[in-house]
Amino acid sequence: MSLRNLVTLLAVFGTVLLGLWTATLNTDQVTFRVPGFPPDEVQTSLWVVTFLAILLGVLGTLLYTVLLSSKAAFMRWRRKRVDLKTAEDTELIQLGLAAAVRGDHQTALQQFEIVLQKDPERLSAWIYGGNAARALGNMEKAIEMHMRARGVAPNGSDVHDELARDFAVLGKYARAVGHLEQRLSVNPKGDLELFARMRDLLAAQCLWDDACDAQGKHIKLLHDASERRDAEALARGLRLEKGRALMEQSTMEARQEALSIFASLLKADPQFVPAYLLQGRARFDDGDVDGAVNAWTKGIAATRSLELLNELVTHYFEAGDPEQAIRAFHQSMELITGEDGRAARLGLALLYSRLEMIEEAKAELEHLESEVEFSPTVTYHLAKLSERQGENETAAKRFRQIIQAASLLEPIYCCEHCNANHPCYVMHCEECGRWGTVVLDTSEELQEVEAQAVRAPRI
Repeated sequence: MSLRNLVTLLAVFGTVLLGLWTATLNTDQVTFRVPGFPPDEVQTSLWVVTFLAILLGVLGTLLYTVLLSSKAAFMRWRRKRVDLKTAEDTELIQLGLAAAVRGDHQTALQQFEIVLQKDPERLSAWIYGGNAARALGNMEKAIEMHMRARGVAPNGSDVHDELARDFAVLGKYARAVGHLEQRLSVNPKGDLELFARMRDLLAAQCLWDDACDAQGKHIKLLHDASERRDAEALARGLRLEKGRALMEQSTMEARQEALSIFASLLKADPQFVPAYLLQGRARFDDGDVDGAVNAWTKGIAATRSLELLNELVTHYFEAGDPEQAIRAFHQSMELITGEDGRAARLGLALLYSRLEMIEEAKAELEHLESEVEFSPTVTYHLAKLSERQGENETAAKRFRQIIQAASLLEPIYCCEHCNANHPCYVMHCEECGRWGTVVLDTSEELQEVEAQAVRAPRI
């Protein structure tokens, strides 16, 4: 019994005793009438009437106290049951999450469904269940469960996040963006992750202007200088894609706008190789051949890029001017040094070979062979030249040297930011999402001979 109830009972008994004592002091007769109950009049002592009035008051107080105590006891019982049920459901949810971490998404989904059978309003179970269904590839069920979660919490950020992921998996990027925008309407300030996801979804739809806007909002929320630089580099990549999309429209106005974009990108980052590439191509498409050559040449001088050199040489070769192609190689090799410089000389040797300038090609390759570690590519092309000159024994010897390294004959491109390998040059690395970081990997292929080192040929 609570102290409050004890005090109440003591007060009631004290009141009853006081009432009895007071009633015994009033023995006079009174007429007592109760409306609607016969007889109309009852003769009784005054103390009886006083006692009855006090008794009714006491009984009313006791009844009120009992009701309050019963209600409190009922609420405690009900809370205890809810807490027990919540604890059981929470345990099932924890088991489901543990199964999901193990990769057992089927068991996880079953645990969440058990919770929902007991409590259809359990928001977390709907969300986690939908996530498990998505992991199982059952997108119909995933969307259904997340939609049920939306019914429980229409403005829930987590709900719209998961629905956006569902529709992104299905390739319905517009609907995915719509759900992220609903989340943004609840919290207009947004966050880094939200704007990054919107940027990627908009970019997947080639909505470059909107993607740039999303990335701009993402950048404003960054405070770390390093992260901000990376984000700004990504923003330049999005603008580059906008320029490339404009080039595909094949109109004068679109190409001029694209050229304006490329010029602004190069002003912000003079080392941005893809902008030089596309600037030259846009000018070439516009009929400005000299402008295209100047763009590529300027890019080579600024970046020492082998890809720009390849673009320039390919242009001259296709234009039927091999002498200019050779001159471009010689001019570029004065700028490009180290491993890339040796790669440029290898390209010159291969150009000589295509032009049937066998002696020049062989001299260039032999010069390279003396400067680098064993190179299957150099050795292979020397073997082919020996074969064309009828030196079959020499050619056979060289071929035997490269049999074990035949897989290295194809060029390898590597991302300088994340080290991902690519079979050919690409402007955009899909692994890390950066533009202009993919270069020809010459680190293993054309290593400089160590000073005073003597190495046996690899057979």
